[in-house]
Order: sequence, then C-alpha cells, then structure tokens
Amino acid sequence: MTTPLHEIGTARRFAGAVSVRVIRAGWFRPDAGGFFGVVPKALWSRFVETDDRGRLRCRLNLLLIEAGGKRILVETGTGVQMTEKDRDIKGVEGGDPVEALRAVGEDPGSIDFVVVTHLHYDHAGGMVGTDGRPAFPNARYVVQRDEAEAAHGDELRLQGIMEVAQLDVIRASGQLAEVNGEVELVEGVRVMRTGGHTRGSQAVLIGKERAGGRAGDPTERAIFWGDLIPTRWQIPVRWTSAYDDYPIDAIEIRDELVSRAASDGWWCYFTHDPGEMPVRIEATDRGSFRAAE
Repeated sequence: MTTPLHEIGTARRFAGAVSVRVIRAGWFRPDAGGFFGVVPKALWSRFVETDDRGRLRCRLNLLLIEAGGKRILVETGTGVQMTEKDRDIKGVEGGDPVEALRAVGEDPGSIDFVVVTHLHYDHAGGMVGTDGRPAFPNARYVVQRDEAEAAHGDELRLQGIMEVAQLDVIRASGQLAEVNGEVELVEGVRVMRTGGHTRGSQAVLIGKERAGGRAGDPTERAIFWGDLIPTRWQIPVRWTSAYDDYPIDAIEIRDELVSRAASDGWWCYFTHDPGEMPVRIEATDRGSFRAAE
C-alpha cells in the first residue's frame, strides 16, 4: 500500500485547551552516515534500512497547534525554492507547507505564528512561496536571535547551508519575530533555545506544567524536539549527528531534557520520524533511554 504524501493526524489535547496535530508534508532522504554521525552502522542498522544510495527515508513533519485563539505552525519543510537536481540528491518528495496544509483542508492564511526551529533547508525552506513572498502572509515567523545572527555570520562551515535569502525576505516584510531564549507565544505554547544542532536551534514546549498530573491527564506536557532529536531512533543522548554543529552542547542539553521527558511523562513529537506520534520516553535498565512501547 502506498503511503500518502500528505496526512494530518488526530488532534491531541493538552492543558490550557491546547490542540496539536501532526501534518505530514512529504519525505526526504538524508545520507545515513551523516544522519547518525559517530554511531556505528552495526547499531543503527538494527532498526532502519537504507536505499541503494545509502539514504534513509524520513518524514517532513509539521505541527499545527491551536491555543489561545491562535494557530501556530511549527516548521516549514523544504518548500519550493530547491532545484530539481537538489531535490533528487536529497530525495525530496513534496515538502511545500502551503500545499500540505491545503491538502488536508487547512488555510495557510489562518496561521498566526510560524515557528522555525532552525534555518536548515528541510526546516526553513518553505518560509517563502513560489512568488518570492512570505508563504504565510498573516503570520509572525519566530526564529531565535542567535540563529538569525549566525545565518549572517562569517563562519565558514555555515556558508551555503542556512536559508539566508528567505530569512531576509521575512525580515523585509516585517514578519520576523526574533526571540531570545525561552519565550511564551500564547498560553500553553513556549519556544526554548536549545542550541546544540545549530547555534540558535529551538524546541517547542506544549501544555502547562501543573502539580499532580497523572498519566492520561491533559495537564501533561509535550515537546517538539526539532533536530536536537530528529527521530525516536536518536533518543540515546550520545547519538550525535554529523550535522550537529555543537555536538558537546547537544549531548548536554539532550541529557537534561530527555531525563525530564522520561521522569515527567512528556509526550514527544519528532520532526523527521516516519512513525506514529506522539510517543513517550522511558529509561532502560542500563541507564539509557528509548521510546516507550
């Protein structure tokens, strides 16, 4: 059976009348060696397969969050600005967030905030549409200040891999909202700077933290990890990617947040995971962590 290119998941509710749905915007195929970095193939090949070019098949997942009378889209996929050659090299299928929203009956013009976890092509490539204008005309685009500054910096390793031109379009339109650190967008939805993957990578915290929450209780929280943890395969905190600019920082913040997620029962959403979401994280008897079954 062929998997649909675009899908929307069932809404899940969290405290504060926050509703979250996963929108599948397409697929892409990152190189497996880069995706798993220092992790030996003997370990990661136990649960994933590659194509004849050594690539994994990963999802381009967006979140559609409704809270406080506002609609928040998290991530923008690869968008429509890539060349056909690049689409072939990276195995992109779909990737246009506007098309993905419309395919599931949602209006791109209804989006109030667009959260971009970082400025790599598979997260920020859809900030601008086919006409060269912001793809979401009524939205504020939320990017960490550190990330925006890094995009315009002179670090050699960042040249050509950040969506600088699209960021400049958003800035020129007056729609860019640079934030610094942990910021509440609406009640029950916060962004937090994590760093690690890029200088200004951010995650999204969903729901309120209240004392006395129980399993199945809507007071529980959720987290969208961005590329700090792109799939459930990379929950082990030391499994850094070759694409992590600051791997030591990534390990430290993963250890802190994964420990919290496991102990507090957070639900987890992953940006590139092809499986059903959300999932919970649990500790193993060896002191590591994994997706709960």
